[in-house]
Amino acid sequence: MKKLLLLSLIGLNACQEPVCEKGIDQTTGLAIRVLDRQYFAYDQKQGEDLTRNGLMISSRDQYENVFSQCCGNRLENIDFTQYDLLGLTTVNRGSNSHYIRDVKRDDTNKKITYTVSEAYCTRSSPVEGHSNFVVVPKIPAGYQVDYVRNQ
Repeated sequence: MKKLLLLSLIGLNACQEPVCEKGIDQTTGLAIRVLDRQYFAYDQKQGEDLTRNGLMISSRDQYENVFSQCCGNRLENIDFTQYDLLGLTTVNRGSNSHYIRDVKRDDTNKKITYTVSEAYCTRSSPVEGHSNFVVVPKIPAGYQVDYVRNQ
């Protein structure tokens, strides 16, 4: 009887979810830094998330126009002669999520690939969105930007 009780207790404990702590957001590849989460690109007139399919911002005018409604009076200073800004919306799909934002350059195919990956402990109902804006070195003319979402 004691063995049965002990096995039952072990079985109950084995079914509990492991404790999982939130990981640290990371940038890899060409990504220099991530803009604060306050930056989101939403066109209220069209009711559209501008980063849904990926967005590249390569001039100060475009930068100010895109962020005029969310943070126009608090924009960070970005030198668009040296840098571009890439964004790709993700929706948080797990508990204790963290993000890995990776930018790769393929000179042979003249392509930049921006990949946003979400790592989490357990899957959950989708909640808040992230625009995932990263500052990258200036993208050469003629290069295509591909956006990849791993969730």
